Amino acid sequence: MEVAAVLHNVVLMASDNVQAAGFILRGIKGIFVAIGSVIAAIICAVIAGTKGRSAIGWGILGLFFSIITLIVVIVIPSKKS
Repeated sequence: MEVAAVLHNVVLMASDNVQAAGFILRGIKGIFVAIGSVIAAIICAVIAGTKGRSAIGWGILGLFFSIITLIVVIVIPSKKS
């Protein structure tokens, strides 16, 4: 019950303080961006690996440039004969 009380107090303070609410929302947004980047990196690595390209290299690129790298790795031709 203490956790619920603490969360309740945080929500009440955020509703009174617009700056605190913005800080909380930026943190939540950051978590979603990080999760999306990791998912994109995994997908890029798998696709690159099936096309005979460097899974690690494309995975790292996918981590930093998620959607752009995903589009590029889908479009590039396979190295396998």
